Amino acid sequence: MKFCNFVPEMEILIYDKAMQLEGLAVATIGVFDGVHRGHRFVFEQLADKARERKLISTVITFDRHPLSVVCPDKCPPLLTTLDERLQLLCATGVQRCVVLPFTEEMAGLAACDFMLLMRQQLGVKLLLTGYDNRFGHDRSAGFSDYVRYGQEMDMDVEALEPCNITEEDCPVSSSMVRRLLADGALDKVHHCLGRDYSLEGQVVSGEQIGMKIGYPTANLSPDTHKLLPKAGVYAVWATIGVDGPTLPAMMNIGHCPTFGGRPTTLEVHLFDYNGNLYGQTVRVRFVGRLRDEQCFADASALKAQLAKDQSDALQVLRADAEAQETVCGK
Repeated sequence: MKFCNFVPEMEILIYDKAMQLEGLAVATIGVFDGVHRGHRFVFEQLADKARERKLISTVITFDRHPLSVVCPDKCPPLLTTLDERLQLLCATGVQRCVVLPFTEEMAGLAACDFMLLMRQQLGVKLLLTGYDNRFGHDRSAGFSDYVRYGQEMDMDVEALEPCNITEEDCPVSSSMVRRLLADGALDKVHHCLGRDYSLEGQVVSGEQIGMKIGYPTANLSPDTHKLLPKAGVYAVWATIGVDGPTLPAMMNIGHCPTFGGRPTTLEVHLFDYNGNLYGQTVRVRFVGRLRDEQCFADASALKAQLAKDQSDALQVLRADAEAQETVCGK
């Protein structure tokens, strides 16, 4: 398991039963998958309370989605891996993050016992909880129960304000972002996340079909729990390794129907790049969706379409680069 690949200002701690943290904290708890704008609005409220009450701002999260333990069949694919979540949390200004290994034992804790753990071991003096947040065994307790439990253990409990940023003026949620991504609605995904969606994977060997038609591709193997956007062709920025170059590229997610069909593959073609990528990690940032995956009559028809895709992708990426320069120049 890896975490931030840089030295963060945020203190990252992995919970164990002997943990006894120093200092009193204001905390919020959740998976925070995607670290979307709604989550960041929560962290802003967390920071405000920390300054107001002179407490340590603390995010309590899990090393995996609780449903992967409680009900694996209902566990959704994730917008962010744990490492991605922690890197995004590092950028929020939160002072401390406690990662709880979510086990069957932890899943069996009642809400009051879980709050007692937070109070006695993590030093939580003030707990901020979302309007729809529930925790503890069977998720049977609600906000009024949390307030009552808190009074019994000298812990204040306050409700957080929701973040309504969607066209329907409803709170943004991780499940909403997952639905949008599955629909290929990248603009709406960007609006909810406050950034482009991205994923990374190690480059593995493929069938080299792209090479044979003049469009060599790197086949990516991402984290198996990571949510993939809707099948199709995308304009992306591709970053090689940790400190490598970021290059314009196009990516296909799909089943290679022109060549008889395959299990889902992620193939990225980096423009004007001739290096060897096998074994390296490539991160792609999805900027625009160009088209659905199609089945072509033959390789020549596919090659002609790929030439158009590359032209369209370059147009999208140039516009994105200009927009980024405008923002950075302000």
